[in-house]
Amino acid sequence: MAVSQYEVATLKKGLLILNALQQEESMTLSELMKKFSLNKSTTFRLLYTLEQMGYIKKTDHSYSVTTKIGGRTNPYNARLNWLSVPPLYQLSSEIGETVYIGVLNGTDVVTTQVIDGKHYVRTCSEVGERAPAHLNALGKVIMAFLEEHKCESLLKQLILIQKTENTFIDLHLLKEHLKVIRSQGYAVDDEETEIGLRCIAVPIIYEGEVIAAVALSGPAARLNKKWDKTISKKLIQSSAQMSKML
Repeated sequence: MAVSQYEVATLKKGLLILNALQQEESMTLSELMKKFSLNKSTTFRLLYTLEQMGYIKKTDHSYSVTTKIGGRTNPYNARLNWLSVPPLYQLSSEIGETVYIGVLNGTDVVTTQVIDGKHYVRTCSEVGERAPAHLNALGKVIMAFLEEHKCESLLKQLILIQKTENTFIDLHLLKEHLKVIRSQGYAVDDEETEIGLRCIAVPIIYEGEVIAAVALSGPAARLNKKWDKTISKKLIQSSAQMSKML
């Protein structure tokens, strides 16, 4: 093909490796050699360069992508965006508060779907907004339901910035908090992102793996603690409906 004369072979190999690592949790040098039929020297040089540039990191003998390129991709996100709209509208209409979906992207949670509440004073969020995973209920519930080694890997990379006096900035306390979240089945952002704002979130599970989270938020004065269990049950029902549709 005429276009092949413009291709840069080494760059193409590096991009293929990046793409493969985005699809997998991690891969070893040998696995990448076999996948792309590359020799050891070439594979090592490509991995070393990508690591030095900050696009991938090496843990023990495996390589994985860093937050610089957004982390591992989720094949269910596009379908979830479409399928989640009816359940989200139903939930928002019933309770009257803003509901949304978030997915893990590196060490951040990114909002992928928002249905605004009907109250004049309500939580405002936009698709594409991102925040460190420990700062909100969406991120905390996703972390809590990750496989243990994945959660540990994420926590090692996470920078525990503080937004309010309620933000978890102690790693040990955060780990214990995640255990409680997993046990009870839902997470609460109790004015940890912003004073006066509370949020409740539950995981969206597909084939035994957490792929996203659904949350409902509102002013703390209206969404006080007495509603946590009631709202979490409704969120769990909505999450189960989305999982079934997937």
